[in-house]
Amino acid sequence: MARADLLALIESYIGPERMAAIAAALGDVPARPLDAPPKIAAMLFASRSGSSYAGRLLANTVYFNQVGESFAPDQLAAIAERRSFPDSHSAAQWMIGHRGTPEAFGYKAGFTVLAAAAHLGFLDRTLARTQFLLLLRRDRVAQAVSLTKAELSGRFHSNQQGGRPVSASDYDGDHIARNLDRIERNERDFADFVAQIGKAALIVYYEDICAEPAAFVGSMCTLLDLPVPETVTTDVDLEILRDEISEEWSSRFREDQPHRA
Repeated sequence: MARADLLALIESYIGPERMAAIAAALGDVPARPLDAPPKIAAMLFASRSGSSYAGRLLANTVYFNQVGESFAPDQLAAIAERRSFPDSHSAAQWMIGHRGTPEAFGYKAGFTVLAAAAHLGFLDRTLARTQFLLLLRRDRVAQAVSLTKAELSGRFHSNQQGGRPVSASDYDGDHIARNLDRIERNERDFADFVAQIGKAALIVYYEDICAEPAAFVGSMCTLLDLPVPETVTTDVDLEILRDEISEEWSSRFREDQPHRA
């Protein structure tokens, strides 16, 4: 699929204004191609679906150094400034080289990252050898609660400092419902995107990864035609942010809006 077609497709999901903002944040993109290893994994995910956990499990193998939102415009800008790169394209090449290995490169993506990867000329050039993973949660109510808590507190990751405390009285069923709608819409759009580009996506549920992390790593290695590690390190140095408030909000939402549960 050509770069222009990918850009038009992604724009159909996020709109021209957001697409233009992403292009502006990236700046002028040189015509030279980005070098990448032979195996590419793209993890598509809605917010609070466990992508940090899944990415760190993969990074515990010899095939990936880090699996993150490597083409996010703000991350590229930070790398370019820190390392005095002339443009976001050079920062993206650094990301590929340092977060990937000679065997593989993996990245996490919502539509912002997909748009950036398309603008950088990476997505179309690697599409044929990219394997897609669609990460979902079985309990979408818990996912929407987690997203709502993160938005209210300002704390999206366990290793993130600061943020304001959230109490049971901060419960907002309408806010949770809007986030549930957003999650479901993202999942539909990701599935449609993969179908539109003529690819298939391995569907994996966060709860299943938690139950059998080694099986998840094995399935990804098999998908990429890489040898499955004999042992898998499951220590990812992440704290679960789910707590009593999360459980209380989830229960209350199910009672208030049983048709959404």
